Amino acid sequence: MITLHMSGAGNRFLLVDDRRESRNDALPLTNEQVRELLQLHARGDAAPIEGILRMREIHASAINVEFYNPDGSRGMLCGNGARCAIRYGIDNGASPEGWIECTFNGMQYTACQYSDHTIGLRMPTPSQMRFYPAGSLDGVDVPLWYVDVNSDHVVIDAEHDASNPLVLRLRHHPDFPRGVNVNLLQIGGPATLQLATFERGVEAITQACGTGAVSAAVTMWMRNPSVENFSVIPPSGRPLMVTIFAHAGHIDSIELRGDALYDD
Repeated sequence: MITLHMSGAGNRFLLVDDRRESRNDALPLTNEQVRELLQLHARGDAAPIEGILRMREIHASAINVEFYNPDGSRGMLCGNGARCAIRYGIDNGASPEGWIECTFNGMQYTACQYSDHTIGLRMPTPSQMRFYPAGSLDGVDVPLWYVDVNSDHVVIDAEHDASNPLVLRLRHHPDFPRGVNVNLLQIGGPATLQLATFERGVEAITQACGTGAVSAAVTMWMRNPSVENFSVIPPSGRPLMVTIFAHAGHIDSIELRGDALYDD
């Protein structure tokens, strides 16, 4: 089994490549196995690991990867995790040219490597985009946006303060029974966003969140559809680029692009 540390825009992951030791139809990791992996392979700088990437298959034009939050939950998309898995896949047999099929927690995406070695992940139209006026949700006195990009997000205009009582109120709000990631957005201009995301399953503000960056960009596009390219600056300071491909007021697809680095 190969294990190594990676980060996408500062979002930190443990990548586990156990293709040589188990069949492709192996059972998912248990919560206990997730905890053991995080303990056995702690980062040298003692920074928290924000997810586990388990490589299942690497082919010339396709990869298959599972993702686990530190609490063992899975099933959602992690945009930065997917980009790190794609970087590893390209460095271990997948083609660096053209588009790669990425199966991530059973869902299909496409990805590519750019000439500057950033990784772009192409995502479909969000399954839900909804605006809630101030006061329309119980106990929430600010306007917010809900976006589902195979990961549930709410976005509010707020300072980057995890102690804000509204963060936990939204994280566990009954109107979102699966729980949500809470994005605190500060607008630096029509296409420049400062973003901090309190991530479900990590239960803290992470150094970056790819699906959070996409969700924040979608809410900005909903406010002003004439802007389709966004620079999103997470707490790490390592920018993510989000491009919205839209036609006639409808989002056709979205691309999340940024660095994907080895941290070992």
